[in-house]
Amino acid sequence: MRTLAALAVPGTWTHPGGVLVGRTVANAALLEALLEHGSFERVLMVAGEDADLPPLEALTGAWKLPPGRLGAAHVFQLPALLRGGAIDVLHHPAHVERLFDLVALRDRYATKATPVTGQTHSLSYPRLHQELARWPLLAPSPTDAIFCSSTVGRRTLEVCFDDVEAAFRARGLATPLPRWNLPHVPLGVDVEALTPLPRADAKQALGLPAGRVVLLTLARFTEYDKLDAFPLLQVFASLVHDEQLDVHLVLAGARQGTKTPEMLSLWAKVLKVEDRVTLKVDFADAEKRTLLSAADVFVSPVDNLQETFGQSVVEALAAGLPVVASDFDGYKDTVDDEVGRRVTTRLGVDWGPLSELGPLLYERPLHLVLGQSVEVDLGHLRQTLSELVRDASLRERLGKAARARATARYDWKVVVRQLEATWRDLAARAFTPAATPHPLRLDFAGAFGHFPTEAAMNPARRLARTAFSRAPGQSWVIYPELGTLLSDDDVRRALAFCEAPRPWSELVAHLGSSLGHREPWVASFIATWLVKHGLLE
Repeated sequence: MRTLAALAVPGTWTHPGGVLVGRTVANAALLEALLEHGSFERVLMVAGEDADLPPLEALTGAWKLPPGRLGAAHVFQLPALLRGGAIDVLHHPAHVERLFDLVALRDRYATKATPVTGQTHSLSYPRLHQELARWPLLAPSPTDAIFCSSTVGRRTLEVCFDDVEAAFRARGLATPLPRWNLPHVPLGVDVEALTPLPRADAKQALGLPAGRVVLLTLARFTEYDKLDAFPLLQVFASLVHDEQLDVHLVLAGARQGTKTPEMLSLWAKVLKVEDRVTLKVDFADAEKRTLLSAADVFVSPVDNLQETFGQSVVEALAAGLPVVASDFDGYKDTVDDEVGRRVTTRLGVDWGPLSELGPLLYERPLHLVLGQSVEVDLGHLRQTLSELVRDASLRERLGKAARARATARYDWKVVVRQLEATWRDLAARAFTPAATPHPLRLDFAGAFGHFPTEAAMNPARRLARTAFSRAPGQSWVIYPELGTLLSDDDVRRALAFCEAPRPWSELVAHLGSSLGHREPWVASFIATWLVKHGLLE
């Protein structure tokens, strides 16, 4: 396999506003890991508009890459690339939205087995689940897969597909459908980059007491779709006041549109532990290693369904920290008694009514209610933290095992090998091109062809250069987003061809002879543009 093409949808590889979100952090790290450790000769970022590319260029600008290793293409170019066999894998860093459309495009234009793959992140948003209803009309081939970062996430996706199929079958609309392959491949981290600094030095750099046991939580400051830190503060206060332990709590993360950091600061004062709590809000990414190095224990009592894997936990493992995590989501895969402890969680609410209301509710309040329906056992959390705070040798043993696990399972070198092995296996499977139109396409000609006065161009219509086009020093405006379809050379070639009047059909044929990688329809687009802008008449 030589070329991996990845869809560059805004908000997947980079995030508007620069807010640190696990999904975009993981995707950006995957891209870098594929380029550093992968065997693909070229990674091609496929954008829907030119404006999608500058954030990617900023992201990858500091990476030292051989010329041509990372390229860019426009969606307009995909049909020709697929038809010519220039793409070996077509990957989307999400599991819904445009993933099904990639399948339809591949089926129509590919001439060889070209796996279409996606990646799970959050699975709990109703709008994303409803995208799965497109599956009966846009079914995958045996070459296609959705990478599941956790086994619990894979089980969730299997249930979701079961529910969609059952809903169609109940209405007499579906027979058993081809299933997506759902390989379990975790997300990764750069273990070497997270090699811990000397703990005393890291604590000093952050202004933390040298002899105090530091507990670290690394998560966005939002109770809506991450975790509720207020019960954690309550448990922490009991460690300080009731058990008289010399501990410090660091809460670090990006602000996400709430006053949560200020509320936590006030709550720490109410609980009389403000001198034992440090908040690091919107810290620089370069500071993450120092934060992890300064900690003695990593704490992540996540209670929210949007969490599927838990990138921060794997980062903590890589930093050699024992992890105390809720017995929840992907933490069931990454944390056990060898590297930390999982704290009991309980569901106390019938989620049935929320399932019905979910599509109508805004996602933030919906996920707040879902998260507040999950109890993280505070007694168990307190007991577990107390055990680790009191036992330095246990922390050391768990921390060594944690880093060994991260190296063996979650280092990007290991994860990239798993991904590439899966892609090779998928590409070796049978594939039959469908060559049929997208079944859910919006047929612009059929739906809107009656808008213009004339629905088709008369092929005999004669065109010639205008006086406007002959003006000395004449120029024209080509909008930047048309650069993939139309160039100055196209305009000059057409104007030279039409020095004498020419039939529309001859102009289109002439333009079509020099399209290169562009699709045949572009010739009539260029001809129309020339008339529209007064260069031909």
